[in-house]
Amino acid sequence: MSVHGTPVKYVIDTCVFNWLVDGVIKEESLPSDGGFAVTHIQVDEINKTSDEERRARLLLVQLHLKCDLIPTETLLFGRSRFGMAKLGEGMLFSKLKVELDQLNRRRKNNDQDALIAEVAIANGYTLLTADNDLRCVTERYGGHVMFFSRPPKP
Repeated sequence: MSVHGTPVKYVIDTCVFNWLVDGVIKEESLPSDGGFAVTHIQVDEINKTSDEERRARLLLVQLHLKCDLIPTETLLFGRSRFGMAKLGEGMLFSKLKVELDQLNRRRKNNDQDALIAEVAIANGYTLLTADNDLRCVTERYGGHVMFFSRPPKP
């Protein structure tokens, strides 16, 4: 059960917040049959946005959607926040990270993406993302994904 009264069913990847702010995705396109959640990873990524106005808009979208803050399943030293990560065994995280590294040449945020995918898979949540590599890896390990693709330009 969510602290907002609606059971969490969906974890929102940071790219979806960006696309909501940019108008690429409309709020009506999001599922309405369950609550939303984020980990500290998405919050940290948004907080690193250098444009103050954009950062504020991204945080306001998170607030508007009433996203619950849930812990990651694995504690990753140098990345995880104390009290916001479980001390898990990290096996699923490691597999997800290795596959992401193979797909996209070790992109610098693969550890964050692996933590987000792991929390969705481990809790039976559907991951909402526009990142195709993350979609592929999440589905390969039994996760459910709602994938948003950029609409064709007119």
